[in-house]
Amino acid sequence: MIRESRSGRCYILQRQDDERGLDASHFSPGHWEHQPGFRYMSGGRGGSCLIDLDGERAILRQYHRGGYIGRWLDKEYLWLGKTMSRPWREWQALRHARDAGLPVPEPIAACIWRFGLFYHAALMIRYFDDTEMLTQRLRREELPQRKWHELGLLIKRMHAAGIRHADLTSDNLLIDSADRFYIVDFDKATIMRRLDDWQWRPLYRFQRSVLKRKRSKPLHFTEDDWQTLMDGYQA
Repeated sequence: MIRESRSGRCYILQRQDDERGLDASHFSPGHWEHQPGFRYMSGGRGGSCLIDLDGERAILRQYHRGGYIGRWLDKEYLWLGKTMSRPWREWQALRHARDAGLPVPEPIAACIWRFGLFYHAALMIRYFDDTEMLTQRLRREELPQRKWHELGLLIKRMHAAGIRHADLTSDNLLIDSADRFYIVDFDKATIMRRLDDWQWRPLYRFQRSVLKRKRSKPLHFTEDDWQTLMDGYQA
């Protein structure tokens, strides 16, 4: 459940059982950058940093636009109400995924700053220790075929739960030292009512992301790996 507080035009969302008195300043990297455990995270469009939140390691992510429109509106989003805001919708997608037993981050808190017709936003999620992007693992070594099959099963579970990930890439799949997978970055994820042709787009988005990274720098990924993933997905 979400607990909401408001100060002026700033909305703060927290877990219902979280008693921490967070305010808008806690959602600025500047608040944390001189504190222990702080560092900026690589990858993505920027705006993410690792923080220590009362002994709990968390990622603070500022929402940034990408693509052409990002040249003009970096962090500005059109205000259509808080339930239509990016962090609110991502929170709901994460909660839906966690209820389905999927290995996704736990949302901790979010902040939405409204100003006129636009808003800025930030989200805190729990950090997965001992993980790296699947891209990084594939740079170093091959992934066993059984793990590709397992990854296909995991993506199938996500789709069976009705979750359409908007950016399923090898950067948004994490793997730990025990070879367990995690799915991150549910910004713009959609809850679908039923399986349909939509389910193939995230899969091919993943394939394109791996091939694109492979063209820029050697990466352990073959047609057999892709086929094994698809075999797992269709099992």
